[in-house]
Amino acid sequence: MNMKLKNKVAIVTGSSRGIGFSIAKAFVKEGASVVICGSRQSSADKAKEKILSEYPDADLLAIGVNVTDTNEIVNLVSETVNRWGRIDILVNNAGVTSAQRIFDMTDEDFTSVIDINLTGPFKMIREVSKVMMKTGGSIINTSSMVGTYGGKMQTAYSSSKFGINGLTKSCAKELGQYNIRVNAVAPGAVATDMAAQNTDERMMQFLTSLTPLGRVADPDELAGAYVYLASEDSSFTTGTIINVDGGIVI
Repeated sequence: MNMKLKNKVAIVTGSSRGIGFSIAKAFVKEGASVVICGSRQSSADKAKEKILSEYPDADLLAIGVNVTDTNEIVNLVSETVNRWGRIDILVNNAGVTSAQRIFDMTDEDFTSVIDINLTGPFKMIREVSKVMMKTGGSIINTSSMVGTYGGKMQTAYSSSKFGINGLTKSCAKELGQYNIRVNAVAPGAVATDMAAQNTDERMMQFLTSLTPLGRVADPDELAGAYVYLASEDSSFTTGTIINVDGGIVI
């Protein structure tokens, strides 16, 4: 079988659950060595064991990392390079959501979302690109449908995802000279734990009604877009935001 990511090394942040876990699993299936990243070491370890139960020969490293902490990111990059000698793929998937009226939002509420969802990916790209610039690579950011159209009661989250789109396009222009491609995937409504915790049943039904395919996505349905952007199939694709949203944004 022709594996699209054979001999590639990938870091996937926020891969202990949800979309990130599905991405990590899909990368393993395609032959990549993968760094599983969770906000805690215990959650990263648990995700690693779960993948190994399905793919016993998977080449994995589990690391707990706070994506807002520069020192922890530097250590993550260092551990990855020490293990495999290279980084070919970075997926910036770690993120938090927020649903608050702007009147009720404190400075800290807004800043904490921006720190994790936007400043974190910036720091990851800055540190990983120093390694990638020697060999080239693919960087994939997780955006959102609200990164194009905004969202009611989602001031912080939407702003962070608009920022991700700008970060993606700007980094694509700057890093292209090093054969580093930078793209993003913008999901719509997805059945994840994070969505369940922050979106009530009525809102999910409303989002479903707006989606031409008439349902929310399973996290595994998004992974193929990340595999495409990580692989040589997308060797001439950069600065692009791919909507994987069932047609909700047309």
